[in-house]
Amino acid sequence: MFYGGEDIRYNIPLRDLYVKLMGYIWEGWEIKWAYEGIVDLAAYVGYPKEKVLTGRKNDCAHTSLAPPEEKDWVDTVASVKFSPNEMLLFPLWGGIDNYLPYGPDLVNRIDKAYGYPRISLSEWSHDFPIGGFHIDMERRRLEFWHANVIPNISQQLQEKWSDWEVVNHYGDYESQCRCTDGLLQFQDMSHHHLLETLKTQLLKESSNPVDSLALFVQKEAEAGKKVEVNPYALKHDTYELSRNVKEQILDEAMEKLQF
Repeated sequence: MFYGGEDIRYNIPLRDLYVKLMGYIWEGWEIKWAYEGIVDLAAYVGYPKEKVLTGRKNDCAHTSLAPPEEKDWVDTVASVKFSPNEMLLFPLWGGIDNYLPYGPDLVNRIDKAYGYPRISLSEWSHDFPIGGFHIDMERRRLEFWHANVIPNISQQLQEKWSDWEVVNHYGDYESQCRCTDGLLQFQDMSHHHLLETLKTQLLKESSNPVDSLALFVQKEAEAGKKVEVNPYALKHDTYELSRNVKEQILDEAMEKLQF
């Protein structure tokens, strides 16, 4: 069970492929993504989640389903079914945790003028979205999915939408396609492109963060400041596989890969 990484953390198709490749290498192991981050890890080992959580205040005074200023900022999509014959889609920015924690009050702030009868996300952004949600007003049902790690989001939304049915689809972004009867279309993420992206990321040389610290110290010293660095900050002990070994492991996994 794990989470992290800037690349796979926010791109579900890329992550799904990564985890699939991991399954061929970690044969006989169960591999899980921690969708709620440290909360999932704490729950797994029986540690009280209250001890790993911090409070957060949400101000819904200016919340709406208005699109962002730039089209390529879109990273979240909402779909709202107002009645059996009326449904609108809203391109958004910021992730589901910027909208859903306000509870049903969000429904009262919906301006239909911002909605679209159908959306092809490839016309908005090249990047795959990090989350989406579907609101069925008649059934009082809220469904959502998310790529980014959001601690305790399930319980939080169950409490905020207390008299609604709340469904967390985790990384199943296609659930929103089913809810919208195909009116929402995600970007076409080809397996070949995803695989090439992963290969580039997995085979690149890792950087040394101590270099950045040394550069900072140098600039401060040149500015006439006295800088003292805790020696523990200069420790960077890693176990680095050679490129040949990395390529061998990756090739073995890719040979078993079937699309």
